Amino acid sequence: MRVLIFIVGLGLMFASSASAADDAESTYKERCLSCHGANGDGNGHAQMKIKPQDLRSEAVQKKSDEELYNAIAFGVGHVEYAHAFSQRGLSSAQISQLVTYIRSFAKNSKKNR
Repeated sequence: MRVLIFIVGLGLMFASSASAADDAESTYKERCLSCHGANGDGNGHAQMKIKPQDLRSEAVQKKSDEELYNAIAFGVGHVEYAHAFSQRGLSSAQISQLVTYIRSFAKNSKKNR
């Protein structure tokens, strides 16, 4: 019986993790893709006056999770366009999921080289 409970719990944990990843990808596509691009390279919108940051870059990836969270939630460190997505309807959980999703760009970027 304990083994069954453990297996069910493990399954729920993976399902929850996969759901969070799907939610983060959906939020990214809705809120971030148009500027940062599908793969986070910053080439989402050619007519922009500023070049959005390449989320795959070492400069972005070496930031702490807290720094990334504050940049997304409150616009900390943004000169041209302050995101402040916490004031634009994103929850703390959604922003945290975006931080994790942005981390995946560095991993994907290394695979593509």
